[in-house]
Amino acid sequence: MTASNVHVLNEEQCPVPEDILGEMHSSNPSDAAKVASKLPEPQRAQLAAFCYERRHLHHLGLIIASTCGQYSLRKAFGLAGEVVYKQSRKPDETIAKERRNANQMAPKPVSLAKFVRDDH
Repeated sequence: MTASNVHVLNEEQCPVPEDILGEMHSSNPSDAAKVASKLPEPQRAQLAAFCYERRHLHHLGLIIASTCGQYSLRKAFGLAGEVVYKQSRKPDETIAKERRNANQMAPKPVSLAKFVRDDH
């Protein structure tokens, strides 16, 4: 295969091996935080950013961010690190608030009225 035939996805690489991410994903929040705390803080912050940006891993990103300091999160997230730091101090409250906001923004269901023909 020539180099011109190779397609590279523009997908960010996970900063930890897949087995570690899988272990954290399948764990309860306190166990996920324990697994994350074994990683060096800069790597944890990068992993928090990786997860936070993905809908199915968002909550895990907040849990991991809760094990990081403000400086590390700022380096991993940029200016958004300040917001993530505050959110990660109360991850369950943050997720509940995000769900409420999403429900308020969700489109209202459409009901179709039955057509009634009046032949009189």
